[in-house]
Amino acid sequence: MKRVASLTSGTPERAPRRVLVLLFLVALIVRAAIGVWASGRGEMEGLSWRYRQEAMALVAGYGFQRPAENMPRQLDMAAVADSLAKRGERLSPARVPPKDAARWRPSGLHPPGYAWFLAMIYRTLGEPLLFWAKVIQALLDAGACLLVYALGRRFVGVGAGVFAAAAYAVFPPLAYLVTSHVADTLTPGLYVVIFALYVRGLETRRFTWYAASGACVGLSCLLRPDSLMLPVFLFLGAVIQPGSRLRGALGVGVLTAAMLLVLLPWGLRNQRVTGQFQLTTTAGGMALYQSVGQFPNPYGIVFDDQMMADSARAAGFEGLDDPAASRYFTRRFLAIAHENPGLLIGNMLQRIPLGIAPLYHWGYDNRAYMGRSFFDYAANEHLNPYRAVVRHPVAVFAAYWDRLVASVFALVLFAAGLALFVVERRSWPAVALLWLPYSYLALSHIPLMLGARLLIPGLFGQFIMLGYWYERLVLRRSPSLREI
Repeated sequence: MKRVASLTSGTPERAPRRVLVLLFLVALIVRAAIGVWASGRGEMEGLSWRYRQEAMALVAGYGFQRPAENMPRQLDMAAVADSLAKRGERLSPARVPPKDAARWRPSGLHPPGYAWFLAMIYRTLGEPLLFWAKVIQALLDAGACLLVYALGRRFVGVGAGVFAAAAYAVFPPLAYLVTSHVADTLTPGLYVVIFALYVRGLETRRFTWYAASGACVGLSCLLRPDSLMLPVFLFLGAVIQPGSRLRGALGVGVLTAAMLLVLLPWGLRNQRVTGQFQLTTTAGGMALYQSVGQFPNPYGIVFDDQMMADSARAAGFEGLDDPAASRYFTRRFLAIAHENPGLLIGNMLQRIPLGIAPLYHWGYDNRAYMGRSFFDYAANEHLNPYRAVVRHPVAVFAAYWDRLVASVFALVLFAAGLALFVVERRSWPAVALLWLPYSYLALSHIPLMLGARLLIPGLFGQFIMLGYWYERLVLRRSPSLREI
């Protein structure tokens, strides 16, 4: 078994410190530029209002709450914070009336992680809250850029590490995501940390590193529930490594326990306020049912949050957070799965190309996209993306040319990773580790819903694999993957 040292030591060659400082600064500048240029056009910007409401409710002492959906918008707690800011004051429990249970509801559509993050920033720095959030998000993600360098250096070499970190620093879709105002903003850097701690655990066989990685997986789940099944892939990654497979399996067991320990308070809170122990979201049924609408379907389901909310209210529920509404949507989804399983299988197959060459968005305000997205063609003409391209090639190109540019680079990343399995077939367990973050995100979303932004946290592994080819073809070196 080939033994190597840790992420930070053991290989004689290192990048000069000034190069690492430059990488950090470039990452910060790119994120600042994208954040200013695309201000107000962040990923899933429609969710920003809700996250801020939940954060202000926490600051006001109401708990993780949201305005009741049948109440008027004068319950806008963010507007109260804005009004106080004009007088040089901050929102606090003393400056708001006691919570009226008839006008507020327990929030559960999303886990509370990002709302907690915003509340902490507000309590510390005050307004402008979203500006400070962007600054902190950019700083954290620029720091993750240096960890990508360390991982690239550990698996391949200094040249690959610098290349991977540079790609992470300047890739516009990544900068666009991490300067948005939604929970996804913190996940790319957190995935890098999860993976680095996990690799350290594999190297040292010490359970402390696995536990730290698991705690970070738990934090990731509190931002987005997508990471809940990540330990399954980390288990597979551990048991295929040469050496002590049993120790690796036990380590991932510790990792999973740490993740569940972090999530336990959230699950108990849901049990207390909804009567249902739930570690992810109280709207999981809605997500299942809505996923059918990603492509044309005979049930008239459209991938639109507002339409799902209207459907929940029409069925007699208060809103999407209602656990009873989630059970209602789950029953409808299972009925479709029983009646028409071929539809769901066909939808899965249609998502596979989107996982190979995702249409990453990088903040460009493409006016041609409005009314001509694949969701519009699915809703208005019942066309899947492939038929839309055939029927409206010019319109589709005009709407997606900016995303297609990023998609071409994504295809290069995918091909570089596959080629690495061929040239480094003797070190295929190490290649599999680098593939693990991206493959988990792709394979876990293909069954139900796949969007390009959901794959961005796994890009750093692909950047390292492309860095291997940079060392081999550009620097004319003879790199070889270093196994665990």
